[in-house]
Amino acid sequence: MSDEDRSEKESRHADLSKRIAEIENRQKKERRHSKSRLPTGGMALAGRVTTELVAGIVVGTFIGWALDKWLGTTPALMVLFFFIGSAAGMMNVWRALTGRGMAAGFVDEKSLQAKENEADEQMSRRD
Repeated sequence: MSDEDRSEKESRHADLSKRIAEIENRQKKERRHSKSRLPTGGMALAGRVTTELVAGIVVGTFIGWALDKWLGTTPALMVLFFFIGSAAGMMNVWRALTGRGMAAGFVDEKSLQAKENEADEQMSRRD
């Protein structure tokens, strides 16, 4: 092989390595951002929303019914816990739709974004 053939082969190899690295970085970013995303299918999303809402209502109503039975009260606690369970179910649906996962309370968007940016910089330094 001549020197020109070797240098051409090395440049093609370097170009291919560069393109592969770019594709891998793009895929890493897509995977990282997809962790907190919603399910891709419409039916999967509808199933999750329905399950979250129904589970909150059922659990709240059951707790109220059990407390009413134990304390011998009228269905006042069942009605109260029905509304508490409904609110909890709606909060879970909101968290699912906004990508919060199991985070509760106030979420500082700026600090979350700063942490993600810092993690991205550290990953790019390692590569």
